[in-house]
Amino acid sequence: MVMTCEFLFEELAKQLETYLIETKASWLRLHFSKVFQKSFQNIKFQELQNWCNDIIVKHPEKFFGSEDFISIQVNALISVIKRDDLQMEEIKIWKRVIEWELHKIQAFHLNLKIGLMIIF
Repeated sequence: MVMTCEFLFEELAKQLETYLIETKASWLRLHFSKVFQKSFQNIKFQELQNWCNDIIVKHPEKFFGSEDFISIQVNALISVIKRDDLQMEEIKIWKRVIEWELHKIQAFHLNLKIGLMIIF
């Protein structure tokens, strides 16, 4: 029974994903940053992830230049930079990737510092 429920939820999620892409594309674009982030929090949202990546390929400057860029998850970033069809200079892409990594390192050190202060 549990397996049946899981299967039904997967099927429902796929149908919802398709529905959103086919009928609510303008809403998805309007909330692109959140949609992109959320789609990569679950590996089963492949269709939505692909849709987002296709949008990024068409408008990479908006993606790499957005304020939300430094907060994206590593798997989402990898899905974008492994594409060969980004219409943007590679040096600009890698500059932003380095900035993203520096932000992650700084956040890690800050969290470590706070954790140590709590312990001691």
